[in-house]
This record gives sequence, structure tokens and C-alpha cells, in this order.
Amino acid sequence: MCTSKNYFVLLVMALLMFQGITYAQITHVVTLHVDPEYLDQGNNKKAYSFTVSDETETENEDDPETFTIIVNEEDEIAWEGVTKEGEAIDIEAIIIEDDVDNPHRRNIFRSRKLNGRRGQDHPRKKVKGKVKKNTKGNTYKYIIQFSLEGNTYEIDPKIRV
Repeated sequence: MCTSKNYFVLLVMALLMFQGITYAQITHVVTLHVDPEYLDQGNNKKAYSFTVSDETETENEDDPETFTIIVNEEDEIAWEGVTKEGEAIDIEAIIIEDDVDNPHRRNIFRSRKLNGRRGQDHPRKKVKGKVKKNTKGNTYKYIIQFSLEGNTYEIDPKIRV
């Protein structure tokens, strides 16, 4: 026979499981699309665009300089790049910029700079980082450094936690 104590224990376990499901870590994939024809012409709106994985929220999709992904603490973010023609681009690094208005804000990742790495399943460099705890409520401007045909380029979108 079940007692009220047993029902209470079951209820607490169900709530804990539900909380674990609702706050599960997500991996957000951010793909930088580059049109090489416009890279050195000073028109970032034509040279760059972004796409993200389905579960990722964004703001300012039409402007690569103010493009913002919205993430939660402990989510992972993965960056990759392709040209308009579908050729893979090396993502050399993700560098978090300092915030002069909030100099004591917590770092979003384990370090300010995350370096690109090649994997066994992908010959081009990609970057992956995990959002740290206690970063909620902050917006981080960051630099994506990427290389194409021996040249290095930068674009600086945002992340909001």
C-alpha cells in the first residue's frame, strides 16, 4: 500500500526529472556564410551572413555586425564556415571582446580566446565552446577569425545569455 510519504517521494523525483529535461544543454551550431566576391569591398551585409541550428534563437539576422544568438548557461556553441559555393572555411578563433561598460563581467567561456581545431570527421577548423554558469543577463561581442585562400578575415557578432 502506498503512503503519502511514498507519493511525496514520487512527486519530488518526477519534478527533478522534469527540471533536468527542461534545462537540458543544447548545442547551437552557427554557420558563417561568406561570399568571397565581396570580402574586400567593405560591404559586410553582402560578404557575410549567418545560419543557425533550428533550436537557436537569434536577433538581427539581416545585419552580420549586430547578429546575435541567444543561449543559456551551460549550452554549447559550435562555429563553422562555408563559402557561397559551399567550400569549407577554417574558423581560426573566437575571441571575446572586452566590455568597457562592464569590466568585471564573468567570462562566457573557459578563456577569452577559443582556437579552431580540425577533427577526424572534418578537415577544416571549427570552434566549440561551452557557456559558463553565472553569465545570464550579459551580452558578449566577439570576433570570428576565419581564413580563406591564405587570407585572414574578421567579423564581430554577439552572444546574449
